Amino acid sequence: MSEEKQWSSGPVHQCPAGSSAHDHSTTGPLDHSPVLQATDIWRVFETGAERLEILRGVDLEVQRGEFLAILGPSGTGKSTLLHVLGALDRPTSGRVLLDSLDVFSYPESRLHELRNRKVGFVFQFHHLLSEFTVLENVAMPLLVAGMARTEALVRAHKALEEIGFVSRLTHRPAELSGGEQARAAVARALVNEPAVILADEPTGNLDATTAAALVDLMVRLSSERNMTILVVTHNQAVADRAMRRLHLAEGRLSEESNH
Repeated sequence: MSEEKQWSSGPVHQCPAGSSAHDHSTTGPLDHSPVLQATDIWRVFETGAERLEILRGVDLEVQRGEFLAILGPSGTGKSTLLHVLGALDRPTSGRVLLDSLDVFSYPESRLHELRNRKVGFVFQFHHLLSEFTVLENVAMPLLVAGMARTEALVRAHKALEEIGFVSRLTHRPAELSGGEQARAAVARALVNEPAVILADEPTGNLDATTAAALVDLMVRLSSERNMTILVVTHNQAVADRAMRRLHLAEGRLSEESNH
């Protein structure tokens, strides 16, 4: 396996006054090398005589720096697709390239390393570890990867600074509001400088105001840091903030025209 490139973590620059959250064109052209490609993805579950086709030949290409939303009602396979794209679940057939790496050519014993380096996850229920502080939770991907604790905590602090959430570093998840837990989860997803952040219904348990603030944060990260973010959601208001929107229905993706 070739040596992986190092990921930079340069400062975030402020948006120009009056710029729109939808106006990604002001940030310059995208790097047109796809960061994520899925080809003919099928995910089929068979129980006895029953065959359930959740994903039916899904093709997807995501450019570096895109903020992409996949829409669809609950039960249509959005989470299944996200899990395949993030190497949490293997497809029945098909291929996923992540940062030009053939994901499912990796043995199971090394797949978690690829996932930890290349993918940041934000889940609806956040999955913060209750016994650890916010700072320790954000540092967890780095600690799992073998980074020294001191360096991991410094990097975690930087990620929390970047999203403007440094006031509750020593608090544990139970002491945080839903919005604060979501921000901590975003910082944890960001800390490893992943190739892509995958967010599964990240606003599902938040009120409208808190949800809007979280989406604002993701838009900013995509725009200012050229971060690739893919969100699956049933919330049209969340999807409307994305650069590109797709719909998942009957196991297939279709693209929606931009505004």
